[in-house]
Amino acid sequence: MHTAPARPTSLAPGIEPVVHPGACARFWGELRGRPAFACVIASTDTAEIPGISAAGETPQKRQYTAALDSEFLVLGRPVTLPEIPRNPLGPPSPVVITRAALQAVGVEALVVDAGTRIPPRTPRLDLGGEPGRCITTGHALDLAPDLEDRARAAGRYLAATAPWLILAESVPGGTTTAQALLQALGVPAEGRVSSSMPGGNHELKRRVVARALEAAALRPGAGALSVAAAVGDPMQPAAALIALEASLRVPVVLAGGTQMAAVAALALRLCAEGRPGRPDRISVATTRWVAEDPSADLAGLMHHLERPVPTVAAALDFSDSPLVGLRRYEEGLVKEGVGAGAAACAAFHVAGLSPAQLREAIEEVVRGLGPA
Repeated sequence: MHTAPARPTSLAPGIEPVVHPGACARFWGELRGRPAFACVIASTDTAEIPGISAAGETPQKRQYTAALDSEFLVLGRPVTLPEIPRNPLGPPSPVVITRAALQAVGVEALVVDAGTRIPPRTPRLDLGGEPGRCITTGHALDLAPDLEDRARAAGRYLAATAPWLILAESVPGGTTTAQALLQALGVPAEGRVSSSMPGGNHELKRRVVARALEAAALRPGAGALSVAAAVGDPMQPAAALIALEASLRVPVVLAGGTQMAAVAALALRLCAEGRPGRPDRISVATTRWVAEDPSADLAGLMHHLERPVPTVAAALDFSDSPLVGLRRYEEGLVKEGVGAGAAACAAFHVAGLSPAQLREAIEEVVRGLGPA
């Protein structure tokens, strides 16, 4: 009698569970082959608030962050400006992690534009969205009537290209819009979201989100897309709808930390409202720097979602790197972005790299950037 092989019950070395360890092992144990990788990019005027983000050296340069991340991810070099985004204190964008990991796996990235002020000079799927206003207006987004049709078409396309999908993001200011969306959906997120700022900037986020929720004056029972339009950013509804559609066909990994906790919460609420999707086939993957962030609480956020979402972290460690920019990741100056954690997990799971081997590959990518 033929006996089906047992499903793996442990995660590949370098992948660590954040919540629901059994579900994490089952989810990743069923992933076969190389994934598709798509990065949903967007702009929000929330990123212009002084002190709200370090995803770019200045508020002006943050307008270019999504474009530069996309260009480096796809082309291997920035085009719109001479260099990739950097934290003001020196560390390079986490796109260097993603680029090295995807090269190891043998996967090309696709950019999905949900509404950028400065579009990247790359091939991309354009959802026809507009950049977001500041969430303190209480009317952050004008969602196109056909957004759901466009996003679901993108989800079907991506699901047809590979046996599983990694869905990433690049949105400066996105942890603040994540907090606003989570709180508007009933998830206690104050003081729990990560930040590109060292130690977090929770008091500023608290004030901004409070103003946003007051201005939005959302009625009880407001629809999920109405909530996102009031206090979110363009990436969130696009990514949630893409993920739900793709999950009808393949497993989906939401690539990011607390920003993807917000996308997961939105996707679950959309399903609860009757939108099609398979939330049991959706996971979240991030980095150790987010999972262990002492100024945030990703695990707590995930435990407050409407249903369990298996969440893992890539156990990267740059403390012994010869490159000072990477060592500064260990100081909490950069934690996640552009799908870095999920791409690293794919390198461990698919390519069999160890964290040390992947770190060496990342260092080679960073050296190619030249002096900081």
